Amino acid sequence: MDERFSNNFDLLRFLAAASIIFSHCFALSLGYANVHLFDWHLLVGQFGLAVLLVISGYLITKSWEKRPELKIYFKKRALRLFPGMIASIIFIILVIGPVNTSYTLKEYFLRLADPQTWVAIPFYVNGWAIGIFTENPVTYVNAPLWTIPFEFMLYTLVAFLGITAILLRKNALLPVIFMTVLMWAVWYDNPALNKIRFAAYFLIGSYLYVNREKIEYKLWLSALLFIPVVIFFKTPFMFVFALIAIPYFVLCIAYLPVRHLHKFGIAGDPSYGMYIYSYPIQQTIIHFIPAIAVSQLIGLTFAVVIPMAYASWHLIEKKALSLK
Repeated sequence: MDERFSNNFDLLRFLAAASIIFSHCFALSLGYANVHLFDWHLLVGQFGLAVLLVISGYLITKSWEKRPELKIYFKKRALRLFPGMIASIIFIILVIGPVNTSYTLKEYFLRLADPQTWVAIPFYVNGWAIGIFTENPVTYVNAPLWTIPFEFMLYTLVAFLGITAILLRKNALLPVIFMTVLMWAVWYDNPALNKIRFAAYFLIGSYLYVNREKIEYKLWLSALLFIPVVIFFKTPFMFVFALIAIPYFVLCIAYLPVRHLHKFGIAGDPSYGMYIYSYPIQQTIIHFIPAIAVSQLIGLTFAVVIPMAYASWHLIEKKALSLK
């Protein structure tokens, strides 16, 4: 049996990506200025991102252990991330842009040729330069792509820790995790830097893989670990306790022995496609239907994005992965 179908990682990735899409529907409808740190819908999205990073840390560390060769390792990582991302950027340039821009097509493509515009590619933080989504509550084009270089840096860190023989020592990652959490505490009030908290989830995922033979996963214990998260809800300490509760929960569910859950990904893995296409689709819907209710935006987004994500998997991502 394919190793993918001996666990629930495909299902978890799908649900995590869906939770991020769900969260963005609120943020893009309300505008980021009206979204606050402890809003429940923002926390749902952050939970989803944490889940994805725990899974990534766990599986990337496993990949390094199985074949600790830099060239092979980075080839695999590049083939997983970049073909899908490049396709989404082309989709933005050739479809999303022309459909949404306030400029004529000639002006739009002339602006695309401006070096100052290309600086923003592939991340397209703001659509003003090319006249996209300028009337939306949020003007970002595909903001979630910030995590792609962030995650690639974490892949590089895994490689560094691997070649220095630190990675696979049982407790050697603990000081690295501690330093990451400490930096987050120092930068807590800095929106540009406090995202380092998510690196801790990735590193804890790595730690859980390295120590997989020593850790038992019990649903009742997972529930207990969320008690301090609830007690300290809407305080900074909530995030600290979540660093323990969420990774344990993820691995607990990942290896839950339910056969039908194991086969969730038999039709493909749409999670990455959901992640890289949903934001510009949501923005386009809001552009054309400004008064759309959040509930309607959620339904319409999923109706459009899920087929696109499966198409991305079968036409681009799966074929790229076959080149590993």
